[in-house]
Amino acid sequence: MNYEIRREVCIAYYANAYVNFGKYIAHRGLYNNEIPENSISAFKNAVDKGFSVELDIRLTKDCKMVVFHDSNLKRMCGVDAEISDFTYEQLKAFSLGNSDEKIPLLSDVLKVIDGKVPVLAELKGGYAFWELEKRVYHILKQYNGDYAVESFNPLSMLWFRIFAPEIKRGQLISEFKNKLDKNYILRKISSKPFIWKLISKPDFVAADLRSISMEQLFASLDMGADFITWTANSDELIDAAEQFSKTVIIENTESMSHDFSDNWKSEEESVED
Repeated sequence: MNYEIRREVCIAYYANAYVNFGKYIAHRGLYNNEIPENSISAFKNAVDKGFSVELDIRLTKDCKMVVFHDSNLKRMCGVDAEISDFTYEQLKAFSLGNSDEKIPLLSDVLKVIDGKVPVLAELKGGYAFWELEKRVYHILKQYNGDYAVESFNPLSMLWFRIFAPEIKRGQLISEFKNKLDKNYILRKISSKPFIWKLISKPDFVAADLRSISMEQLFASLDMGADFITWTANSDELIDAAEQFSKTVIIENTESMSHDFSDNWKSEEESVED
């Protein structure tokens, strides 16, 4: 696939910027073999190194907002059970990976970040009556820092479009097929530009590098939305993504030779490069 974009298009693209996350966002915090993903330490590490952070939000059984990616605890905590089956107090019994870290509350993560870097919050799950959206909005509107929300579910972003249009919202898209199931079908449908143009009307589109297309890029440009990509975990993927993506969500940085020192170059400088 040819990822080259004409200079005029690139200039117009940067001029349409809605959210300044810098060039790189740390996926689930800046984690490694010793620091687990979506942990307090991972977010501290990202803040210390000046990276914006991406994080995942789910609800517990007692409707506490926790930062955790999977719906099931098995991969990160070794327990084959749904996170929504436990109260927050019960979840304190489990550790993340081989560490002593616990599943953090969203409120505790925001205290650690404390406005030092922007936050990209992904809303997970399909909770009834927009329960998660309302709760996330309640806590974010009190947060003194830069942030945006995103979801694979365009109906989730529709809530913010209707009830909190001042909050920047993003449409996650992926047509990558791991297995043919309901989740894949829903994601594929939601990735179609006519769906998110009609329903979520995002300020930015966050596209999976494994299934990216120029159609997605130019559809976002047509509606004046930023275009970011995920998840680059090698020098080669970052180099490819930077040819057409304003911001790249990254991980596995310790194994890369990439220079991240220009993370906060101005938009004008980026266009001139």
